[in-house]
Parts: sequence; C-alpha cells; structure tokens
Amino acid sequence: MQDNLKTVLTIPTPTSLWQLRADLLQIGLAADSAVWQTLDQFYTFLAELTAKSTAHQYSHFASLLDIGAVGGVAIQNLADVQHAGELWRKLLLGGLSESLMVLAARQYVKAWEGEMTAVYHTTAWTLYASLWRLSETTQPTMNTAERRQLIEKLLAPLHDEAVTGTIKAVLIGRLFQILLLAHLSMSLGQEEK
Repeated sequence: MQDNLKTVLTIPTPTSLWQLRADLLQIGLAADSAVWQTLDQFYTFLAELTAKSTAHQYSHFASLLDIGAVGGVAIQNLADVQHAGELWRKLLLGGLSESLMVLAARQYVKAWEGEMTAVYHTTAWTLYASLWRLSETTQPTMNTAERRQLIEKLLAPLHDEAVTGTIKAVLIGRLFQILLLAHLSMSLGQEEK
C-alpha cells in the first residue's frame, strides 16, 4: 500500500487511485470511512481531467491542421491565377473562407476550456463540503464564520478567471491529497486502537 499511496501523493492518476482503493479494501478499511468518498471524488476528477485533456489535445491538433491547410489553399489559389484581377478575387474569397474555417476550429479549443471550467467549479463545490466536514471533525470549536472564510479563501483560485487551468487542476489535486491523508490518518489510527 505504501508504494501506491506514494504514487497517489506525487503523481496521481486514475490508475494509481484504483490500486490504492484495492489496497485499502484488502487491508479491510472500514466501509463507513470518509476515505471512500474522498477516493471516489478524486478518481472522478482525475478521470474527467484525463478525458477532457485528451479531447483538448485532439481539438488543438485539428485546429493546427486547419491553420496549415489555409497555407496550402492559398498556394493553390496563387498557382491557378491567370491575371491580377482574378488573383485578388481568389485571395479575398479563399482567405475569408479559410479564415472562418480556422476560427471555427479554434472554437473547439475554447469549448474545451468552458467544459473544464465546469469541472473545476463542480469539484470546488464538492471540495467545499468535504473541507467543511473535515474542519468540523478536526476543529470542532472553530467559529463557523471563520471556518467559512478560511475555506472560501482556500478555494478562491478555482473561481478566479485569471488563474490558469493547470494551476486549478494542481490545486484541486493537492486538496484531494490533503483530504485523503487526513481521512486515512484518522481511519487507520482508529483501527489500530
């Protein structure tokens, strides 16, 4: 279990979480442990991130191919020109239609960014509740207004449009790792008693 936990804490992937889950089932971690919910949420986030990242890579690659195609069409248009008036007409019409095609292809990349924003916001919603419950368990005397302020400050970058998707993904991963470690520590500590 130590190796799989180390992997989850350094390079988390859906596969490493799958292996950790199997390890925890094998050692008989209690079914009511908060670890299971954290693992489920972390796995869902990583699986969505992986799938959408792959889709983004394909969309980005396709848009680059479209951009490359514009140059090919322009060269073809120049080669077929018989006189100067025809050249300008072909360049204007061809350039306009090819530019629109490139812009359309780039919209797929923007659509992906919108999908990822939804993933970050949905995950922030889940993390808020999980962090609140952990805080209640570990710091039961904390004032609820202070608890709210601390959690909202911690999650603020996930709602900041200026923060890149990569930073948001890393922050979410780190928060899940913290939750996982805290819940594992509490659950395994209780089982040893």
